[in-house]
Amino acid sequence: MEQVYNKEVDKYKDGANKNMKKEKKSIIIFLIATFILSSVCYYIYIKGGEAASGITALLMWCPGVVAIIIRNIYYKKEKVLGFNRCNIRYIILGIFIPMIYLGGSYGIYWLLTPKAFTSNIYSNSIGLMICAVFSSVLTAMGEEIGWRGFLLPKMDLIMSRKKAIILCGLIWAVWHYPLMITGLYQSGTPLWYQLPLFTIEIILVTSVMAYLRFQSESVWPAIILHASHNYIDQLLCGPLTNSKSSPYFAGETGFVTVFFILIIIIVIYNKQLKNQSNQLNNF
Repeated sequence: MEQVYNKEVDKYKDGANKNMKKEKKSIIIFLIATFILSSVCYYIYIKGGEAASGITALLMWCPGVVAIIIRNIYYKKEKVLGFNRCNIRYIILGIFIPMIYLGGSYGIYWLLTPKAFTSNIYSNSIGLMICAVFSSVLTAMGEEIGWRGFLLPKMDLIMSRKKAIILCGLIWAVWHYPLMITGLYQSGTPLWYQLPLFTIEIILVTSVMAYLRFQSESVWPAIILHASHNYIDQLLCGPLTNSKSSPYFAGETGFVTVFFILIIIIVIYNKQLKNQSNQLNNF
C-alpha cells in the first residue's frame, strides 16, 4: 500500500515539475520573441522618426501576437489569455481608475498653473474622438493579451504574486525604454528623471491591473484600463496642457500621478484584505 502511495506521489511530483518547466520555458520564449519582434518596430520608428509613428500600433501588438503563438504551441486546449466574461464592475473600474489618477494629477497642475490649460483636445470632431475610443481599445488589447493576459498569470505560477507583479511591471517599463531613450516617447523631461518615474508609475499601474486581472479572472478590465489611460492622457489631458514643466507633475512621468496611483492601490488592496478577513471569520 505504501509503495503504491509513493508511486502516486512521485507521479504527481514529476507532473508538477514538467508543468513548472513548461511555464518557465513559455515565459522565456515569450520575452525573447516579444523583444526581438518589437526591435523591428523600434528600428523602423527610430530610423523614420515621427514620420514612422504609425508603426506604434504594430509595436503594441507584438506582445499579443507572440502570446497567441505560444498559446497555440503550448496551451492549445487551455484558456491562458484571459478572454473570459467578468463582472461589469471591473470594467467600470478599468474605465474610471485612470480618470482618478490622471484627472487628479492634471487637475492639480491646471489649478496651480492656469495658463497651461489650453482648452484644446486632440480633435473637435466628435466622430474622430469616438473612433479613437475603439482605436485605443484595439491597440491596448495587443499589449494586454501579452502582458496581463499571458505573462502575469504565468509568472504568478512560478513565483510569489508580489514578485510577479513587480517583475511584470518592470519588464513592461523596460519595453518602452528604446523609444524613451531616443526621445520618441515621453520626451518632456531628462532621462535621469524620466526613466525612474516612468518605471515606478508603470509598476504601480501594473499592481492595479493585476488586482483587476486576478479578481475578475479576465483580461478585459486590464485592456479597458490601458485604453482609458491612453485615451485620457494622449487625447484629452495632454492636448489640454501646454507647459514644459507639466511632465514633472502629471502624465506618465508625473510625481503627482504616482501619488494618486499609490492612494488607489492602498484603497483597493485594503478592501481586498478586509474581504479576505471577513471570509475567514465567516468560515
